[in-house]
Amino acid sequence: MKKNNLLLALIHLVLLLTAASSFAKARCELPPEANQITIKRYLQCLDSTLNNAKQLQASWIEKRRYELAKRERETGDSQILQLFTNSITSHNKYVAKSCQWRYLLHLPNAVNAAINYKRCEIQLVEQFTASLKQPL
Repeated sequence: MKKNNLLLALIHLVLLLTAASSFAKARCELPPEANQITIKRYLQCLDSTLNNAKQLQASWIEKRRYELAKRERETGDSQILQLFTNSITSHNKYVAKSCQWRYLLHLPNAVNAAINYKRCEIQLVEQFTASLKQPL
């Protein structure tokens, strides 16, 4: 029974990672002389890119949680998983604050502020995902 649960969990993780990595990376481009419709489409493209990046990141976070929980069961060291969880929380706060000051920097132009916030968030999410992909 325990082996079946472990096998099921591994299959779930593989499927989750496969689905997340299969998202096509949209190339969002904003022409220099963009009108309101083009800007709206660009913002939607950034939203889509951000959602895909967050889904991929969530998959890697779950993979690492699974690996660390397994290591915790094997070694009895309960600090590792807790520290990992705290680092995720801290990183999410960092992303919000880091992009927030960039947003404020571009006000009162709300469109430029929103574009810069989304670009910032995408970049930081992708950076963190890259660090999660590093072998343990």
